[in-house]
Amino acid sequence: MNREHLQQLKTRLESDVDLPPEARARLLALVTQKEAEVSPTTWPVALAELEAAHPELTAFLNRTAVVLGNMGI
Repeated sequence: MNREHLQQLKTRLESDVDLPPEARARLLALVTQKEAEVSPTTWPVALAELEAAHPELTAFLNRTAVVLGNMGI
């Protein structure tokens, strides 16, 4: 679960009028705890996800970088 999903859940919990106050407080505490556990995405992780999602694009960009590097640019 990412930060965006947790924020959406937190917003829904805060605006839900049918939820008993004790349940709302407990759920909000759990969401807040989970938010603290979720670490921000680092560059290596983001790059690995990009490579997995778009292998042809990353291969093209890699070849382009090699050619430009060989040209001294």
